[in-house]
Amino acid sequence: MTELRAERSRFSGSHYFDTGSDKVYSSFGFVLEGKVTLKSMGRRIDIPEGGLFYLPEGIRYKAVWDGNPNIDFISLHIISRRPDISTSERYAMAYIEDMSTPETKDRFVRIYNLFSTGEKINLVRAIGIYYLFFSEVLQYLQPEPPVRLNPALITAIEYIESNYGNNFSITELAEHCCISESRLFHIFRNELGMTPIKYRNEIRVEKAAEILRASDITLEDVAERCGFNSVTYFRETFREYTGLTPTEYRNIVSA
Repeated sequence: MTELRAERSRFSGSHYFDTGSDKVYSSFGFVLEGKVTLKSMGRRIDIPEGGLFYLPEGIRYKAVWDGNPNIDFISLHIISRRPDISTSERYAMAYIEDMSTPETKDRFVRIYNLFSTGEKINLVRAIGIYYLFFSEVLQYLQPEPPVRLNPALITAIEYIESNYGNNFSITELAEHCCISESRLFHIFRNELGMTPIKYRNEIRVEKAAEILRASDITLEDVAERCGFNSVTYFRETFREYTGLTPTEYRNIVSA
C-alpha cells in the first residue's frame, strides 16, 4: 500500500534545508515562487520558479532556496508500505522540465487544497489526480542503478562522519583508508565530484545546522563542536554552503 501526503511551505528571503539520512520517502515538488538548488552525492540540480522536481526515497540531499522575495512550494510525499521497498525500482533525482507547466502547477495546488480539507471524499479525489499526474510524469523519470561506491571511499566517508569535529589531516585520512593522498583525491572527485576537504566541510555545516535548529548555544560553541578553527571561518563556510549566515539560519528556523 502507498500513502500520499501533501505539504505547502512558505518562507521569505533565503532558506537552507538538509535531510541528513532521515528521508525515507520519495517526493515530487513544484516551485510556485523562488528557486532552489538541490545537491546530493556530488550532483547539483537547479530548479527555477515554475519548476517540477523529483527526489527518490532514501536520498541524502541539501536544498538551498532563494526567494524573490518569497519562497512557496508544494511537496507530494509518496510513502510506500510495500515490504519489498528495498528491491523496488528507483528513479534518479531530476528537474522535470517537460512537465514544468501551468497545468502541473494547477494539479499540485488542487491536490494540496483537497488534502487541506481533511474530508475523506476530497482525499480520494486528490489521490485520483495524483495518479493521473504520475501516469504522465513516469515517462520522464530515469531509472537509477544502485550506487556502488569504491570501498576506500566508503571507509573515508565513515571516518569523516565519525570524526568531523576533529582537525585530522588529509594525510591521516588517506593512511586510515590505506591509499595515497593523490588516490584519495581522485576517488572523491571521480565519485562525488568534490574533494575530501569539501565533503568534510559539508558534513560540518550539516551538523552545525542541526545544532542551530535544536539549541541556542553560542556560535563560538557551535563552531568548536563542529571542528571550525574560528567563528569567522565558520560563518564564511556556513554561508558558502547554505547562502545564509548561521545567525540568519537560526532566525529562520526559530521563527
